[in-house]
Amino acid sequence: MSSTRLEKKEYPAVGESVYQTTLQNGLKLYLIPKDDFNETYAMISTKFGSVDTCFTIGPSKDKKEYPAGIAHFLEHKLFEDKDGKDYLQHFVRLGSESNAFTSFTQTSYLFSTTSNVSENLRLLLEMVQTLHLSEGSLEKERLIIQQEIEMYQDNPDYQLFFRALANLYPNTPLSQDIAGSVPSLSKIEKSSLQENFDLFYQPSNMNLVVVGKFDLDDIVKVFKGFESVTSSNSLPNISPVILHPVIQNETSRMEVASPKLAIGIRGRNLVPSPFQYRYKIIIKLLFAMMFGWTSTRFQSLYEVGKIDNSLTLEVEVESSFHFVMLTMDTIEPVSISHQFRTAIKNFEKDPDVTQEHLDTIKSEMFGDFLHGLNSLEYIATQFNPLKSGENLFDLPKILQSISLQDVVKIGREFVNSCDMTDFIIFPK
Repeated sequence: MSSTRLEKKEYPAVGESVYQTTLQNGLKLYLIPKDDFNETYAMISTKFGSVDTCFTIGPSKDKKEYPAGIAHFLEHKLFEDKDGKDYLQHFVRLGSESNAFTSFTQTSYLFSTTSNVSENLRLLLEMVQTLHLSEGSLEKERLIIQQEIEMYQDNPDYQLFFRALANLYPNTPLSQDIAGSVPSLSKIEKSSLQENFDLFYQPSNMNLVVVGKFDLDDIVKVFKGFESVTSSNSLPNISPVILHPVIQNETSRMEVASPKLAIGIRGRNLVPSPFQYRYKIIIKLLFAMMFGWTSTRFQSLYEVGKIDNSLTLEVEVESSFHFVMLTMDTIEPVSISHQFRTAIKNFEKDPDVTQEHLDTIKSEMFGDFLHGLNSLEYIATQFNPLKSGENLFDLPKILQSISLQDVVKIGREFVNSCDMTDFIIFPK
């Protein structure tokens, strides 16, 4: 580590400093001291998520394809140590809490603690360096994940989101559950897990964020030994998500008190990585103006009981796909879907898309951001250095620079080429 210097980057608008460096083996390190906290939160992430099941390797471009859910399966297996014991127990002995999650494009492992920061960091690094697999534990884990999948099958809100997403991206990895399916789980073999681990769990494909109360010099010492872990393979070239024709409408019946509606909007243009964070904010601002709780549309529908506070807005922006998902409980799902989809197509004439309303939404977003800075977990998970360009701490500057013209311009690019779907769950 002595050959690698920490670069200090200041974010005066939010009073934050980030010490960052790239180790000789390619691991990107971000240290965010916050001495007014008693806790430390660390998260190591690899660019390997549920959509990364098809890719090519090396100059010969050998094509590889793996079953859905393999990234999530690996997440589970990395908690097994060389003796077959659970790493969670080791973290508990060090006085920390540990967890992990798999998203569309990354897998992350984390801990929070008020003591033994360096020891917990060493344990976290040890956990992601080696994979321990035995046939018996493999089958046991397969059953555990199968139960997890079956549990989500009975969750209406989960089904609402992911079945709408499957209709937006049919016949792609995005149409599959992040954990896979019972049939795909049965196809995941020991050799496949090892192959994916060797390809994606390389330091050059990973980054580590440490935020909270810690001694900077002590943290630096932890990584002296880790630099000997090398990145030996060329990284896979992930196949892009293919935009097949959407399934425009679908319904289902479940044990719900009220109908549930999801409206999915799929963008078709590619968003360059350095612009993705700003693009996501702009799209969020646009849809919040049209459908958020401060919009006249929401207020009028809420007053007559056609929608309630269950309305949620989610925006995902990645290199090969981006979408908006609106979900809600509503007594008139067909009518509301028609109203919302028409409003989206005609957003430039929307009475709520104004400079005054944009300023209100930006103030609300900034307030949520300031509140989030009180949470180390929020900072670590939202900082997201896996992407190049701007990050969480740039949000005040980004909000200040976005004009109504910017929102209309990006909105026009998104909406004019978008595809839409809706999915409705009716009560049984």
